[in-house]
Order: sequence, then structure tokens, then C-alpha cells
Amino acid sequence: MVASLLGFGFAHTFGEPSVARAIAFEAAHEHEHEQPHDHAAQADQATPAQDHGDEELVSRETKSGLGLLTGVAVFGTVLGGVFSLVFAFAYGRLGTLHARGASALLALFGFVSVVTGPFLKYLANPLAIGNPETIGPHCTSS
Repeated sequence: MVASLLGFGFAHTFGEPSVARAIAFEAAHEHEHEQPHDHAAQADQATPAQDHGDEELVSRETKSGLGLLTGVAVFGTVLGGVFSLVFAFAYGRLGTLHARGASALLALFGFVSVVTGPFLKYLANPLAIGNPETIGPHCTSS
């Protein structure tokens, strides 16, 4: 739980400003890629939330504060619990490793399987991203 609080502090300090800039950028350029269909109706709508008939149920401040804290705390606690269960099962079954060595080996295995493996296997940018030929409606309805 303490690590989750530290993770929240880091995410809130260094991650949230980037998210806020991305949201502002998206809001500023939201209507650039829409096809014009009824300019009079679009002019009457004041906010992006009203464009799609959505109403904001949770404010951005709540999402970036209490929501982020809850998500990081729950994830960190669950991850620590799963690690402790795996450690309890594996301790004594990994040869002559003591507790510190066994936990380090399990942490390394967890890091490789959860972070490094998917990072190496899956592309950060799928092949179709950035290809101008893939932009536009390509779906046909029957």
C-alpha cells in the first residue's frame, strides 16, 4: 500500500500534466476530422460532451485525484497480494535459494513476463497507424 501511495504521487506529479495537455489538444481539434453534415446543428452545440449526448458524470479533477489514487492503490495491493501468494507457493521449491533470492527471482520472472515480454512482442505503433491509405471509412454495411 505504501508503494501504491508513492506510485500515486509520481503519477499525479509527472503523468497527469501530460494527460491534461492531451485532453486539451483533443478538445481543440475534435471537429477537424468530422465530415460536414449539418453546420447549423453543430454551431448550436456548445460543448464536446453535448455533441455526443454524453454528460460528464465524474469531473476531471476527481478522476485525476481520487480516481487515480483508488486505481493505483487497488492495483498495487492486488499485485502485492498475487506476488505474496506466488512467493508462498514457490518458497522452498526453488532449490537452495533463501527468501531474498527467491523473491528477487520471482520479481525478475514477473517483470519479464508482464513488462518485457509484451514490450518485445507487440509493436508500440501498429502497422496501419500513420498510413494515409488506412484513414477513412472502409466498412461496408450489408
